[in-house]
Amino acid sequence: MSSRHTPRDRRSTRWIAALAVLGLWASAGSEFAAAQTPDLDSLIERASSDRPAIDGGRGWSLAIDNDLFAPAQNDRDYTGGLGITVSGAQTADYWWSLDPLLGVVDHLLLARAADRSDMRVQHAVQVGLLSFTPQDLGTAEVNFEDRPYASLLFVTAARQHVAPDARSVRYSDLTLGILGLSFTSNLHDAIHKAAGSDTPRGYGHQISSGGEPTARYAIGGSTLRGLRLSLGSGLLETKTTWELSAGYLTEASYAASMRLGAINSPWWTFNPERVDYIARPSPVAHGRGSGLSELYVWAGAKLRLRAYNAFLQGQFRDSDHLFAPDEINHVIGEVWFGVTNQFLGGTQMSYAVRYQTAEIRDGLGRRDPVWAGVTISHSF
Repeated sequence: MSSRHTPRDRRSTRWIAALAVLGLWASAGSEFAAAQTPDLDSLIERASSDRPAIDGGRGWSLAIDNDLFAPAQNDRDYTGGLGITVSGAQTADYWWSLDPLLGVVDHLLLARAADRSDMRVQHAVQVGLLSFTPQDLGTAEVNFEDRPYASLLFVTAARQHVAPDARSVRYSDLTLGILGLSFTSNLHDAIHKAAGSDTPRGYGHQISSGGEPTARYAIGGSTLRGLRLSLGSGLLETKTTWELSAGYLTEASYAASMRLGAINSPWWTFNPERVDYIARPSPVAHGRGSGLSELYVWAGAKLRLRAYNAFLQGQFRDSDHLFAPDEINHVIGEVWFGVTNQFLGGTQMSYAVRYQTAEIRDGLGRRDPVWAGVTISHSF
């Protein structure tokens, strides 16, 4: 079965990611000062005085996303994801870690960026997979009005640099993966059979079916905007984050997020905006002490200016079903709400629901995806 788009249409999208890389050196946008109030400094001192020194954030996390976790329980669009993250300085030395390659890319693209020599660096690596499906899973035929099947198996290395004043961070990450492997479809089939639901029948027409290498590089920065006492002894933290990326997702974005409640971990370990479907790797939260726990709610919003999405537009390998650039939305909004509970001993659990505006302009695929995820983490 052939695509409804011409090779010329596909070639026009395949070079977007490569061209975007050329502009990334200018990504060292200026950081603005955090919002101030007369008593903010005293609040920061109180909230931070007994926190540990900035360390490697040693620990692990397991993130599981599924649209069936959300209230609507729709098995479609971004239908599921899995991410296993290990953080700490030791991850840079793993034989399979991409950290050495990330260091090379950072040096080449950020040579003109602000000096990071006085910042403390934190490392993390992640392995995971993503899966996307149309609405009708029961047919093996292609529905050109809906999104194509797509999947990604990947590994990511991440670095985060915390400023000496602990009010801003810079980060970068590099992902290498393979699109279109049958492994993801086989796993999806097994999960559906175990749950007693219909198995997806259209993965034979997924993007880059049979496998195709892909990659993504992202850089960004976050700034602490406010830290206030609220609701008795609770704290309200707010921050903003900018990001640029090139690769299988090529976009620029800006986000604002907050958390409210009993907070005992550094603000730079709270990164709900670093999510491109599955949460990307970042340092594991580490509380102020083994005798303290956390319980807080959080929310945020993000605006994406997306130039290219391989999960809809494909790459160099021919695919049975693709969307042209004028058939997808390039401005995408996202909001989220979640709750986190950190138990004694450094174990933490989070639940989040996410809403995103439609990625496809017209037809059956013009839907606003909603999905939810559970993350379990543990710090050492």
